[in-house]
Amino acid sequence: MKSLFSLMVLLAGSFTVFSNLQAQSISDELEIQAFTRNFLVAYNAQDLAGLQKMYTEYAVRIDADGKETTGADQIADYFSKQFINNNTTLLLKPSGIVWSDAEHAFVARGTYEIFGNTHVYDIKIHESGAYFNTMIKEKDEWKIGKTVLAPLVKVVVYHKVKDFTEWKWAFKMGQPMRFSAGELSSEIGVLRDDPTTAYVISEWISLERFQAYFANPDLAKAMQEAGVIGKPTVMVLDGE
Repeated sequence: MKSLFSLMVLLAGSFTVFSNLQAQSISDELEIQAFTRNFLVAYNAQDLAGLQKMYTEYAVRIDADGKETTGADQIADYFSKQFINNNTTLLLKPSGIVWSDAEHAFVARGTYEIFGNTHVYDIKIHESGAYFNTMIKEKDEWKIGKTVLAPLVKVVVYHKVKDFTEWKWAFKMGQPMRFSAGELSSEIGVLRDDPTTAYVISEWISLERFQAYFANPDLAKAMQEAGVIGKPTVMVLDGE
């Protein structure tokens, strides 16, 4: 039996943002939170029947390499083969829910991490990325109509600021704008030897979404008002 201690700690603060409600109720938000926890428990318990019930009959799963699997039964078969070959644990870090005009549904998104080893040769497994689950309600039960997995984009931005405390407040106030633009998570701070240099380490659903956000004239104005001095330095990380 796998330990889920770290999993439950991770979930304790999940789904802190629920934007673009589109008449969505708070009960639906709580239900989707519970759905996510149940999915994790089912996956880490290798409960194939439970996982299959969490997908619509004609659900689609697209992995990070673009491979498409269609149908709840075929998705369950995919998981079955994974469980036969590997001993892995899944962690999810939900970032929130947005309305998708393209899907005509709400999409729960966040980051995922899979780690463990193969049963044969004990080869280590460690995969991570972003996930997007299109949520469909069938007979009062939430199910996944479509899952898309994508590589995670991590970006570092740093710049001088007049006052870090004021900049920090402005940065937090800008969270809804960044979330709508495609940010999944962010971490901020200052350099140890230079408290006037602030940094942001953030994760995005794609490089294109980050670039579009950073090129927005409204952002440049907001940064200036927040006390940013000079031109920011941007670094796109390429992790192994």
